[in-house]
Amino acid sequence: MLRQEAGFTLIEVIVAMVILGLGFSIFMQGFMEINTGLDDELDYTYVSSWSVSKLNELETKVELNNHGSFKYRNKIYKWHTVENHITPKLKKIKLLVSWTAKNNKKQYSLSRVVINKD
Repeated sequence: MLRQEAGFTLIEVIVAMVILGLGFSIFMQGFMEINTGLDDELDYTYVSSWSVSKLNELETKVELNNHGSFKYRNKIYKWHTVENHITPKLKKIKLLVSWTAKNNKKQYSLSRVVINKD
């Protein structure tokens, strides 16, 4: 009489390893996408804060240039402004910032309406 031993066969172990491997690869793909999204959010957060500061400089005439560039985290950010006069006393200043991240062009803009003191 043959005695059956408790345990798993080699086929069962291989199938379990394949299932675990697929699950792990799906998990890692999701993790990498989240990490990329966080990197993009860090760029947008920095540019947003920088843009508010730059608009304050432009409004108070501390900054006289209407274009330029700066470097942050080994990326070159280019900026320029567009001014539209709404009325003789009001003007709209729009600040546009653009940069390239992972071969994709990114852009951020911020606008403010100010009283023209000129």
